[in-house]
Amino acid sequence: MADHKDDFKPGSMDIREQEKTFVGFLNFTKWGVIITIAILIFMALVNA
Repeated sequence: MADHKDDFKPGSMDIREQEKTFVGFLNFTKWGVIITIAILIFMALVNA
C-alpha cells in the first residue's frame, strides 16, 4: 500500500461541497418533518 502521509496537511482539504450537501440534507429533513406534522394535524382535525 502506498504511504502518502508526507502529502497530508490537516485542515487543507476543500470541504465546500460537503458543507453544501449537509445543508441540503438538513433542509430536506426539516421540511420533511414539517410536512409530516402538518399532515398528521390535518388528519386529526378531519377525523374529529
